[in-house]
Amino acid sequence: MHEDFHPAPLSGAWDSALLGPVAEINVQMLECLRQMAAEALPESGAAPRLVTALREDWRRLDAGAQRRLAACPYLLLDAGFAQPQRWDWMGAAGVMDATVRSGYFSGRGAVALVRRTLVLAWHLARSNRVTARVIFGMSALTAERIAATRLTDLEGLAELAPGWIVPRWEQQPNVWRQLIAAACRGQPLLLRQVQLRGLQLLARSAGARGPGEG
Repeated sequence: MHEDFHPAPLSGAWDSALLGPVAEINVQMLECLRQMAAEALPESGAAPRLVTALREDWRRLDAGAQRRLAACPYLLLDAGFAQPQRWDWMGAAGVMDATVRSGYFSGRGAVALVRRTLVLAWHLARSNRVTARVIFGMSALTAERIAATRLTDLEGLAELAPGWIVPRWEQQPNVWRQLIAAACRGQPLLLRQVQLRGLQLLARSAGARGPGEG
């Protein structure tokens, strides 16, 4: 793990003005997934992987549970910030292939969600890089690249919604199952413990050395 990545406590050390936008994005993403689960037909096989695996879990995630789950000091959306190679194209003359779209974030509301995420990441990468790395799980090299990126390029990326922008821990449905269960039960201590595990996973991912780092 890089020495400058400092996992944060789950309470008491964060500016509410900063955590507010993070929680709003988290709620927006959770509602997006809940709606997918509610609308998808089990036999269709059209829903994204994490929605299909936890369809019933998403359906019982009501507004109160969403707010409880969203109130954590990191983003529940994974925009590939731990993988600096994802951002190699930024600043290049070419344009990302518009045909590469995500099964999670392709609708109008989902595009707005991705745009809000990228703009907040860009702002924090420029103004408070250490905090950006904790909240978004950014590698050091990704933070440098995001900070140097034009805002218009990030907005264009949101419109394309590439497939590597997914819910965090998309390959680990058990993490989500535990988070949703704790949020639905309304047990603060249990939810805190599960969120802390998520923070540890996030720190591990962001601290891993990517191509071109160290």
